[in-house]
Amino acid sequence: MKFIVCASILSAALFKLTDAACAGPYAQCGGNNFSGEKCCQSGYKCVSINEWYAQCEVDNSAPAAPAPAAAAPPTSNAAAWDNQNPWGNQNQQQQNPWENQNPWGNQNQQQQNPWGNQNPWGNQNQQQQNPWENQNPWGNQNQQQQNPWENQNQPQAPPQQAPPQQAPQQQAPPQQAPPQPAPAGNGGNGSSQNFFQNEIYANPKFIEEVDSSMAKLNGDLKAKAEKVKSVPTAVWLAWEGAPGEVAQHLEAAGTKTVVFIMYMIPTRDCNANASAGGASSLEAYKGHVDNIANTIKSHPNSKVVMILEPDTLGNLVTANSEACKNVHTLHKNALSYGVNVFGSMSNVSVYIDAAHGAWLGNSTDKVAAVIKEILNNAPNGKIRGLSTNISNYQPVASEYGYHQKLASALSAVGVPDMHFVVDTGRNGVGINSDTWCNLVGTGFGERSKGNPNPGMPLLDAYMWLKTPGEADGSSSGARADPGCAKSDSLPGAPDAGQWFHEYFVQLLTNAKPGF
Repeated sequence: MKFIVCASILSAALFKLTDAACAGPYAQCGGNNFSGEKCCQSGYKCVSINEWYAQCEVDNSAPAAPAPAAAAPPTSNAAAWDNQNPWGNQNQQQQNPWENQNPWGNQNQQQQNPWGNQNPWGNQNQQQQNPWENQNPWGNQNQQQQNPWENQNQPQAPPQQAPPQQAPQQQAPPQQAPPQPAPAGNGGNGSSQNFFQNEIYANPKFIEEVDSSMAKLNGDLKAKAEKVKSVPTAVWLAWEGAPGEVAQHLEAAGTKTVVFIMYMIPTRDCNANASAGGASSLEAYKGHVDNIANTIKSHPNSKVVMILEPDTLGNLVTANSEACKNVHTLHKNALSYGVNVFGSMSNVSVYIDAAHGAWLGNSTDKVAAVIKEILNNAPNGKIRGLSTNISNYQPVASEYGYHQKLASALSAVGVPDMHFVVDTGRNGVGINSDTWCNLVGTGFGERSKGNPNPGMPLLDAYMWLKTPGEADGSSSGARADPGCAKSDSLPGAPDAGQWFHEYFVQLLTNAKPGF
């Protein structure tokens, strides 16, 4: 009998060991240049999304697995995220019961959100350990041949973590009436104010990256690089742990305005593979929004600019792929939720990203209609306006022409008085090219500042939104992108989000105005 028991235990252990060697639920299991595990754990099968990416999804033909025993509660709030799948589920819309629900179904997610009570200072050195906190924008722009801008370059998803041992279970929708966000404080709605008029916070991550290049420079270039460190850059909230880093930025900024870019929407950048990821579901996204909002509310003297979801609006308007069309409702609901929560706060000024004029300049009526729909589903929130040119190189003058057209189209549908922020981090040199990846010949543009041009009254600010100097992507390796192998892309780039010293030197050398 002892022999039989021991043999059974050994057999079970071997089965688990074999199963653990395969990719977990919704993890990558195939695609061009993929070198990881190409099998899936029991109960899942490898499904091809496109030629670059395949993931493990539920195998409905497999016999149902026995229900797991209830898991013990985590010993810390952070532990609940240890096995979270950073890739989410790119086909979430088919399995997610929330996609077509009213986006306000469960607004007070903080009670269910394991980050809700986390000490934001729990890992003060997290910025050095996590490359995604202020990640650079990038993507795979060439996948949509009809429009070269549809996959605008955005931050890459974080590297895959150890896969969970079983798929998360879907939750039933709440039965109680949906609570509303807390009203704005006595200071009124933050979106009625231009917080860029205040002194703007400089992201420490960018300063550290510039320091790494200064060690390789001499003379005039080194002196110029020292001046670059004082230019404010945005903080990207682009990975699961990012909400826990908000407090330390607010406290470091003091009375300065912190510019955050929210880039966590489920199935983000739906036409691209390299920047795929985001929250695992709409409910998870709401939890992130609520957690960030609660942290900001706990710092009532802070001033925050919140820019929502680069490229999402562009894909809602122009992307025709099934991957994008299937998540249109999900993305609109997520944007509405973000506006409804952040846009109701007295110390937050909200902008929705609107791509750039070379992408959407001929579609401003459609853009206005989509924005109107998003705002109609955000009854408690208000936006200050829109951001443009994130990760791109369009000149300020042409972008302002786009701003004027878009403001007129929005006013025509009942959304007046919109203001704009333009990314000037890499548009110092006018270059006519549809290349988005590490474009050769670019230079730093105008420095970040509020109300920068009296002749452009719609313009709230010039701002370095994408972190200039970080790579857009690479032409080699597991995440190689053909858009980064063009003749006018600077060769030798590392993967997206990593510091590209040679590109930084190019931007510094060609800066207009110079340093």
